[in-house]
Amino acid sequence: RNPMEGMDRHAFNYNFENEPILYGRSYTWLCYEVKIRKDPSKLPWYTGVFRGQVRPKLQSNRRYEHAEMCFLSRFCGNQLPAYKRFQITWFVSWNPCPDCVAKVIEFLAEHPNVTLTISTARLYYYWGRDWQRALCRLRQAGARVKIMDYEEFAYCWENFVYNEGQSFMPWDKFDDNYAFLHRKLKEILQVDPETHCHAERCFLSWFCDNTLSPKKNYQVTWYISWSPCPECAGEVAEFLATHSNVNLTIYTARLYYFWDTDYQEGLRSLSEEGASMEIMGYEDFKYCWENFVYNDGEPFKPWKGINTNFRFLERRLWKILQ
Repeated sequence: RNPMEGMDRHAFNYNFENEPILYGRSYTWLCYEVKIRKDPSKLPWYTGVFRGQVRPKLQSNRRYEHAEMCFLSRFCGNQLPAYKRFQITWFVSWNPCPDCVAKVIEFLAEHPNVTLTISTARLYYYWGRDWQRALCRLRQAGARVKIMDYEEFAYCWENFVYNEGQSFMPWDKFDDNYAFLHRKLKEILQVDPETHCHAERCFLSWFCDNTLSPKKNYQVTWYISWSPCPECAGEVAEFLATHSNVNLTIYTARLYYFWDTDYQEGLRSLSEEGASMEIMGYEDFKYCWENFVYNDGEPFKPWKGINTNFRFLERRLWKILQ
């Protein structure tokens, strides 16, 4: 199936509206760019738009497939030669369904020369366990999943929409919708939807099952967005107490409920079992940006107040651990 070069502006506004819950949308839309990673600043190698049907029309015997499957069918085989490295970006009206996610993961496994970023206008069934699990599986497979922001909507409008010379105009409550979806996706990706366990527990489970050996010594470093909750801190402290061959350093961007005595006690229990607790400073953020973030070649840009926040949190952590 061949892609379209662009889409009608009314179709874009109707299908990409970022209202968290919408009804009556019968199609999934996917705008894509395929770039050669050696020089991503150059014009994309391939661009296009796919439209997929959400469900078959009544009394229709035609086979239907989502837009993601249209893309995968188009680029299977030798379309992405192994001697080149590709950077693929999708701008989608809905995040992929669990069935499509399984196919995307297969595609990424078969194409280790490909990195995939999925920017979605909305989250489909974000309260559903299977859908949450699918989003986590995508990230685990190496795909970057994010919510479309204003710049990305404007970019799509300018590059994939027959806009008749008009500028992109965000609809009512655009910023509120983005903030809600961004927060919701962050919550989904932070917690394993199968066990509802925090990232610290996920690491311990993975580490014990796949890596840990009593015959080796380990220096483990975590960079985390929040300090551990009391339950996680207790489990990590217990793990360290029973595994003297593991040294753990935790760099945290923020202190979660640092005024709460239970959270303070959790941090102290970690320190007592030998964990080194540190607040992330500029160099730590920069290191994470360069080593764990799909940064598209852009340097890390510190936000306003990064040093002031660091000093405040460092003082607070020092008082807690005394």
